[in-house]
Amino acid sequence: MKPDFSLEEIIRIKLAFGLSVAKCFEVYNLLSCGKNISAKDKEKINKVQKEEVNKVIEDCKSNDIKIITIDNAKFPDSLRNISAPPIVLFIKGELPQFEQIPTITIVGPRNISEFGARAAYSLGLRLSKAGFCVVSGAAVGGDSEALKGAIKGEGIPVGVLACGILCDYLPENRGLRKRIAEKGCLISEQPPRAKTTKYSFPIRNRLMAALSLSTVVIEAGEKSGALITAKYAAEQGKDVFVIPGNPTLSQYKGSNALLRDGAIPLIDASDVFALYLPKYAEKIDLEKAFEKKEEKSQKKIQNKSVSGLSKNAIILYNNIVNIKFSADDMLKTGLSGDEILSSLTELEISGFIKSLPGGLFEVL
Repeated sequence: MKPDFSLEEIIRIKLAFGLSVAKCFEVYNLLSCGKNISAKDKEKINKVQKEEVNKVIEDCKSNDIKIITIDNAKFPDSLRNISAPPIVLFIKGELPQFEQIPTITIVGPRNISEFGARAAYSLGLRLSKAGFCVVSGAAVGGDSEALKGAIKGEGIPVGVLACGILCDYLPENRGLRKRIAEKGCLISEQPPRAKTTKYSFPIRNRLMAALSLSTVVIEAGEKSGALITAKYAAEQGKDVFVIPGNPTLSQYKGSNALLRDGAIPLIDASDVFALYLPKYAEKIDLEKAFEKKEEKSQKKIQNKSVSGLSKNAIILYNNIVNIKFSADDMLKTGLSGDEILSSLTELEISGFIKSLPGGLFEVL
């Protein structure tokens, strides 16, 4: 008979083997079946002190982070059924019911082209408006743009992290991560304060692929991490969409190779809708996806209403002097660095400004 693991026991296994996901699952599976593990593995688990486990649990409680173990009914089936699934998930926000809604992963490089950034944002926006849950990695570049679009489309954004939820990796995205947690959720299989390593990103990518019906590659060079996510998606029997690019440009070499190998060309959001509408007819709203912009959104920035913005966002917006500016220019407002970053994200999602390369922003 399968034993009931306590939360402490599962976290102890996770802490003992860290990023060795396959090993974590192997040990968990052996113990679940009532089989013995090696003396070496047993020693490794026993070295994890109770204080370490309690620290993780208390860290989560005090920061409103949920802990969901693989034997919990709320654990997503899409993750439970992959090879070497995570034995524990840390969640900030509300975990969607992935099996009941159309979900799509959008990935792109950090150094994304202007066209790629617009494509990621537009796709995230349209899919979100239509009723899709949008998953990405919450990094800068393509990930950020897709999730900003999803938030603007009032859908469910999901950021899957390669570090712990409390790790301040990419502080410039701090405000975005906060909005993701408010509107959807952040997911990590790493303890709250775990830092990134070169191995944690490809390990994370298998989760993004697994959560979704398909993965969309916005643009990818020959060694792009987006290719790893696409590879996982294909291995898991998921669809892979790719936006075709100029074959003479390096940022599309990986993308075009995927197309050559059988990926589905993505010209616009209609290609995604055409594939999934038959299965999710009651969940996908095409009218919302392609609704025309209201006339007021075409007016100049001076006429935009700030009534829906937070107090800090209004303060920051009222202190913008130049069309193009940086976060440092806003220090004169008296807001803290965190408040400035959060407010900039809010203004961008609300359509008041847009981010530019080099850490600049532009008033729309």
